[in-house]
Amino acid sequence: MSLRNISAWSIRNPVIPLVLFTALLIAGIVSFMRMDVTNNPDVDFPAVMVNIAQPGASPVEIENQITQRVEAAVRSINGVNSIQSSASEGSSMTFVEFEIGTDLIEAVSEVTTAIDSVRGQLPDGILEPRIQKVQVVGEPIGYFAVEADDMTIEELSWFIDDTVSKRLLKIDGMAEVERFGGVDREIEVILEPAKMQSFGVTASQINNVLRQTNLDAAGGLTELGGTRQSLRVLGNADTAFELSQRQLQLGGGRTVRLADVATVRDGYSERTSVSEVNGKEVVNFLMNRARGSSDLAVYDAAMAEMELMEQEIEGIEFIPLGTSTNYTRDQYTSSMWALVEGALLAVVVVFLFLRDWRATFISAVAIPLSAIPTFWFMDLLGFNLNFLSLLALALVAGVLVDDAIVEIENIVRHMRMGKSAYQASIDAADEIGLPVVATSFCIVAVFLPVGLMPGVSGQFFQNFGLTVVVAVLMSLAVARMVTPLMAAYFLKAQGMGAHGEGVWMDRYMAVLGWTLDSGKMATRRAGVEPPRARWVYMIMLLLTVVLLLAVTGFAMFTVFGWLAALEVPGQIAGAVSSDPYGTFFHIVSKTFEVVIVLVTSLAAFLAGWAVFKLIELAANSGGRFGGGVRYLTARFYDHRVWMLGVGWFSLLVTVLLFGQIPGQFQPTIDDENSRVEIETVPGTTLEETKRIVNSVAERLSEEPEVERQLQRIRQGQSSSIFVQLKDDRERTSIEFERELAPVLAQIPDARVRFQSQSAGFGSGRDLTVMLAGSDPELLEETALELVEQMKGLDSLVAPRIAADLNRPEIIITPREKIAADLGVTTAALSQTIRIATLGEIEQNAARFSLSDRQIPITVRLSEKARGDLTTIRNLPVQTAGGGSVPLGRVATIEFGSGPTTIQRYNQSRRVLIGADLASGVLKGEAQQQVDALPILSNLPTGVIRDVVGEEEWQAELIQNLIIAVTAGVLLVFAVLVLLYKRLMSPLVNMTSLALAPLGGVLLIWLIGMPNSMPVYIGILLLLGIVSKNSILLIDFAIEEMDRGTSKLEAIMEAGHKRAQPIVMTTVAMTAGMVPVALSLSGDGAWRQPMGIVVIGGLLLSTLLTLLIVPAGFSLADGFEKRVGPWLRERMLTYRPGDDGKPIPPETGGQGGVPRPAGPRPDAPIPGGAPIPARKLPPGTEPAE
Repeated sequence: MSLRNISAWSIRNPVIPLVLFTALLIAGIVSFMRMDVTNNPDVDFPAVMVNIAQPGASPVEIENQITQRVEAAVRSINGVNSIQSSASEGSSMTFVEFEIGTDLIEAVSEVTTAIDSVRGQLPDGILEPRIQKVQVVGEPIGYFAVEADDMTIEELSWFIDDTVSKRLLKIDGMAEVERFGGVDREIEVILEPAKMQSFGVTASQINNVLRQTNLDAAGGLTELGGTRQSLRVLGNADTAFELSQRQLQLGGGRTVRLADVATVRDGYSERTSVSEVNGKEVVNFLMNRARGSSDLAVYDAAMAEMELMEQEIEGIEFIPLGTSTNYTRDQYTSSMWALVEGALLAVVVVFLFLRDWRATFISAVAIPLSAIPTFWFMDLLGFNLNFLSLLALALVAGVLVDDAIVEIENIVRHMRMGKSAYQASIDAADEIGLPVVATSFCIVAVFLPVGLMPGVSGQFFQNFGLTVVVAVLMSLAVARMVTPLMAAYFLKAQGMGAHGEGVWMDRYMAVLGWTLDSGKMATRRAGVEPPRARWVYMIMLLLTVVLLLAVTGFAMFTVFGWLAALEVPGQIAGAVSSDPYGTFFHIVSKTFEVVIVLVTSLAAFLAGWAVFKLIELAANSGGRFGGGVRYLTARFYDHRVWMLGVGWFSLLVTVLLFGQIPGQFQPTIDDENSRVEIETVPGTTLEETKRIVNSVAERLSEEPEVERQLQRIRQGQSSSIFVQLKDDRERTSIEFERELAPVLAQIPDARVRFQSQSAGFGSGRDLTVMLAGSDPELLEETALELVEQMKGLDSLVAPRIAADLNRPEIIITPREKIAADLGVTTAALSQTIRIATLGEIEQNAARFSLSDRQIPITVRLSEKARGDLTTIRNLPVQTAGGGSVPLGRVATIEFGSGPTTIQRYNQSRRVLIGADLASGVLKGEAQQQVDALPILSNLPTGVIRDVVGEEEWQAELIQNLIIAVTAGVLLVFAVLVLLYKRLMSPLVNMTSLALAPLGGVLLIWLIGMPNSMPVYIGILLLLGIVSKNSILLIDFAIEEMDRGTSKLEAIMEAGHKRAQPIVMTTVAMTAGMVPVALSLSGDGAWRQPMGIVVIGGLLLSTLLTLLIVPAGFSLADGFEKRVGPWLRERMLTYRPGDDGKPIPPETGGQGGVPRPAGPRPDAPIPGGAPIPARKLPPGTEPAE
C-alpha cells in the first residue's frame, strides 16, 4: 500500500477506515467540548519583575541608589535579553526579559540570588524586594462594583478582601481577585506638634515604643503542678482607647502618656484613590484568570458564585462594570458560524457543478470529518480556542472540501466514461492520488514554518500555523480514504455521458489554444537559417529578456512616481468633497488612482515595445547578423511569451500596489470597552483630581455611544475612566476614540487621552518613539526637538514626552556643623521626617492585633499639620544626648522640583515620545511620516533610537515571517521536485506563485484597508492554493506526455480535464470565505481583511493560472528537452545500461518514452460507445 493506491486499499477494506474516522470524530467532539475558550493564546513569556519600594524617596535617589544597582546585578545573568526600568516616587521597577526557551522558575531563582547579592548595598529604608515572574494572560476578564445597604465603606472593603476574594479564588482557573477603591482599616496615631515639642519627644521615638510594647510575644515553657505549660507575654491593647493610655518611656526616667502627645483613633488609611460609578462612590474589584484556563468558563463560574452570595447575604449587590469576555464570546460564536456558513456555501457550489445529490453529500461529509478531528489534535498540542486558532479554522473552511471535490469530480468523470461506481472510484483515485497529496503538502509546506516560528510572535502564531497544517492533513486523509470509499459504495453510475462540456468550456479551450499558438513565430522564422552557435543565441536571448524586463519595470515605477507626485486624485477628490475620510472622497480618489495605474501600465508596455522595435531594426542589416536578430526577435511573437509577459506585468502591478498600501501591525478591533487615561500635574490633590476626572466623565456622558463609566481616581498616579459602550452604537470604538481624542485633549489642567490598543511597554498611545542614551540633557533636548517636529504633522494628535512634568519638592539640607555638634545624622533626619509625614515603612511599623488579622498602627502628623511648613520646620529631631532639637535648627528647608519618573533601557536613560492618531489615519502612514522627520534621520552622537512595545514585536514578526515564507517556498519546491522528478516543471509552478497576491492586493487597495497581519496570512494561503492549481494542470499534462501524447495535445487535454475541478475548488473556497469577508456578526477586524484577500486572490490567480501556467510549462518543457540532454552528455558520466538493465527501445513516445501497455485508466470501458474527439472552432487550431 502506498500513497497512490491507499484509496483502492480503503475501498477493498472499508471497515478499517470507517472505524478509524469514527473514533477520530468522537475524539474530536470530546476535545471540542472540553477545550478552553480565550481571546488570546497563552504565551510563555520568560520575564521577571523586580519591585523595590522606598517610601518617600524621590525618583533621582531611587535611580542612583536602587535601580542602577539592581540592573548591574541582573545584567550578568545568562540569557537576559533586555532590561527595562522605571524609577518613580518611592518605587523602583525593573523588568528583566529573558530569551525564549529560558526556564522561568530558574530565571526567578537567579534574579533572586542576584538581588540578594546586592541587598547590603541598598538603602536601609526600603521594603523587602518583591521578585515575581510575569504571567501574560491578557486584560482582566471582568470589573465589578459592590454595594451593601448596611456596611460602612471600611466594612465593605474588608468584605471584598475577606469573603468575596476567598470564595472567588476557589474557582478553578481564577488567578487573582484585586480590590481597588475603598479603604484599609488602621489605627491612626495623629501627632500634635506643640505637645511633642513641650515633652521633647520625636515621631521616631513614639513609633519605636509602640512597636516594642504593643505586641503579644512568646515567653517560653515551664512545668507547674506536674504539667508542662507555655508562657505568653500579652502586651497588645484591646481598643484604640487602651492604646492611647499607654505610657511611653522617653529615657532618663521620663514617661509620657500617648494621649498627651497624640490623638489615637480606630479608622482607616488616608485615601489616595476613589472609585465612582455615575457620580456614586463604590468599591470595585477585578478578576484575572490563570494561564491555561478558559475566559468564558472562569467568568461564568464567577458570575454564578456572585449570584449565590447575593442570595446568601442580604443587602449585597454585585454590579458588572465591564468584561472582555463579551468580545471573546462574540468572536467565538461568529467564528464558528462563519465556519458552518462557509462549509454550507461550499457544498452548494459542489451541487451546482455536479448536479448529483449523492456526490454532493460525499463532498459535504468531508468537512466535518476533517474539521472535527482537528480539535482532538489541537487538544493534544495544548492549544485552546482563541482568535488565532479560530481564524485558522475559518481560513480553511473552503480548503477542507477542496481535496474531496477534486477526488469526487474525477470519479464522476470516470463514471461518465461508462464505468461502474466501484471501478471508477479505484481508477480515478489512483490517477489523481499523487497530485492531491502534493497539493495538500504544498499548503502544509507554506504554513508549517509559520507554526514553527521562534520568539514571542512565534508562540502566538504556533496556534494558527499548526492548526492549518493539522486541518489540511485531515482533509487529505479524508479525501484519500473516505471520499473514494463512499463514492464506490454510494454513488450511482448513470452510464456514458459528456463531462465538463458547455459554452464556457469551449470558450476557455479556444482561449487556451490561442495562448499556446506559436504560428506567428514559425512564420517569421520561415526561411531564416538558425544560428550556428546555439549558446550565443541563448545568451543573447537571455540578455534581451532581461533588458525588456528591466525597461518595463523601470518605466512602471518611474512614471508612477511622476504621476503620484502631482497628487491629482487627492486634489480632484478634495474639490468635490470636504471630508477626506468620507466615502465619496474615497470613491473619487480611488477612481483616479486606478486611472493612474492603468496609464502607468500602458506607459511601461509602450516603453518595452519601443525597445523591442529598436532591437528589431537590427534585423534589417542583412547578412548572418541580421538573420540571427530576426530569428531571435521571432521568439517574442510566440503567444506563449506574450502570456509570460502578462504574468510579468501582473507581478509589477502587485509590487506597485503593495507599496501604496499603508502598513499596520495588527488591525484595530471594535470592542465595547474603552479606557481614558487622565494625567494631572504632579502634586495635584485627590479633591482636585476628582474634579478634573468628573469633568472628563461629564463630557463623555454627552456621547450617545456611552452606556456606563467607572471612574478610578488616583492621587499621584494616572487616573482612569473605564467606558462601556452600547451594543447598538453607530460608531465603532476606534472611530469613537479617534474623533473624541482631540476634544478631550483640550480639557484644561490635565492630559487626557485614550488608552491605545497597541501592546507592550510603550507610552500607551497609538504611536511611540523611544530614544535612549547615557547623557540625560542631550537626550531631553533631542526628545523636545522631535516633539516640535511631530507637532507639524496633521496625522498626529498631541505628541509629547511621557512623564515629562516635574514634581514639586521640599529639599531639606543638613547644616553639617550644627548637626555634627548635636549628634544628629542624616539618617535620623530622614527617619524622623518620613515617620512624621508618611508613617513608618511596613516592615518597621507597629501592629494592632484583631481576632482575624493584624492592622498597622500609623504614626504621623495630621493632614493639616503636614500642610504647614512651619510645623515641619519645628519638628523635633532626637539628638545624641537623648534630647530633641527643632528640624529648622539643624537643616535648611527650601523649595525645588525633580522628575516624576525616570525610565531606563538596558542600563541607559530612555525617553518615550507618544502621540495619538488623527481620525481616519492609519498607523503605517503616520509611522512613515515620523520616520522621515529630520531629527530621526540625523540623531546626535550618543542618542539611539530603538523599537519598543508593538514596534518591537512587529520587527520580530516580520523577520520571522520572511524566514518562514522563504522556507515555505523552498519546501513547496521540494514537494514539486519529489512529485515530478524533474526540475523545469517545478520552476514553472514556483513562478506561478508570483500570480497569487495580485487579486487580493488589488481588492485591499481599492477598499482602502491597511496591510496588516490578516492580509499577510491570506497571501500565505494563496501561495499554497495557486501551487495546487498549477500542480493539477502540469501533472496531468506530464502523465499524458509520458503515455506518448504530443506536448500540445497533452496540455490542451490537461486544460480540458482539469479546468472544471480547478474552477470548482476555487468557487467553493470563495463561497466558503464569503461569510469571513462579510463578517456580519462579531468583530471582523481580523477575519474580514483575510477573507477579502483570499477571495480577490483566488478569483484572479485562478484565471491567470489557467492561461499562463500552460504557456509557461510548454516553453519550459521545450527548454528542458533541449538543454537537459546537452548538460547530461557533458556533465554526467552515467550512460543508459550502466546499471545492468536493458535499454528500452524508442517507440514513438514523447521524447523517446515508450507507450505503456494496457488500457489507459481514463479511457472508456471496452465495448462502450466512443467519445467523440474535441474539435476547436475554425481558425483557432493551435500551431506548434
